[in-house]
Amino acid sequence: GTHTFDVTQRILNSSGSKTYDGNTNAIASNVTLSNLAGGQTLNHSGTATLGSKNVASSTISNLTGISIADGTGTASNYTLTGGTHAFTVNKRVVNVSGTRLYNALSTAVASDLSTMTNLVGSETLVLSNSGTLANANVGSNKTVTIGSLSLANGSNGGLAANYTLTGGTHQLTINEAPISFTGTRQYNATTDVEAANITLTGLQGGEDLTVTGDGSISSGNVGAGKAANSSGLTLGNGVSGTAGTASNYTFTGGTHTFDVTQRILNSSGSKTYDGNTN
Repeated sequence: GTHTFDVTQRILNSSGSKTYDGNTNAIASNVTLSNLAGGQTLNHSGTATLGSKNVASSTISNLTGISIADGTGTASNYTLTGGTHAFTVNKRVVNVSGTRLYNALSTAVASDLSTMTNLVGSETLVLSNSGTLANANVGSNKTVTIGSLSLANGSNGGLAANYTLTGGTHQLTINEAPISFTGTRQYNATTDVEAANITLTGLQGGEDLTVTGDGSISSGNVGAGKAANSSGLTLGNGVSGTAGTASNYTFTGGTHTFDVTQRILNSSGSKTYDGNTN
């Protein structure tokens, strides 16, 4: 008899994924071939095109743009045409960071986290709501838990659906809150600004602090709103009410004024009776 047999090319399937990068490229290094026979391998190269640059799972018809070459298997025995070629674009992780002054709160509101990194090109996003900190105290690069922080569409093509905060590095630096003071005393012939004669302002959340030592003014003479030097004054932890922590505050950057009022004189005297009221 006459006996014939045809061997047709084996149809390859593929799968792949990438992180959102703002383009529709599906490069060979992000694609894995499957349905090879007997453990054979092939090499592949080139770039296929996705229907959309945005985050989604999609298929690529015939994986056009990707070519196969001999590996341990022979490329002519295989074809990409007719296969199932799935590709996923995953969300891009963004990081947020920022700085604010101590405010006695362990929240990190969106407006404090003004820097967003790992965005594609010139795309921007809008951050809203707030995250949380382990504590409210002053510190550098404190970890922010996402909490209710959320992303919204921004400008230059920035779509929130292409990004995620999950897995990112989110940090907030809290700097010392500036303390101001005012004070007053009677003239005493010194330039001292005594701790007992001043009232602190700029304390956060109803907190209380103590203060010791002496500041100074440039002149001991009577005057209102005299600029005071805080050098020599020391902040201490609070001891009553909502006790504050001194390390969360600083005199630097505050406004410090002091009033010196006229000294009230007393008098006494006597005379020998002289018949008048002088």
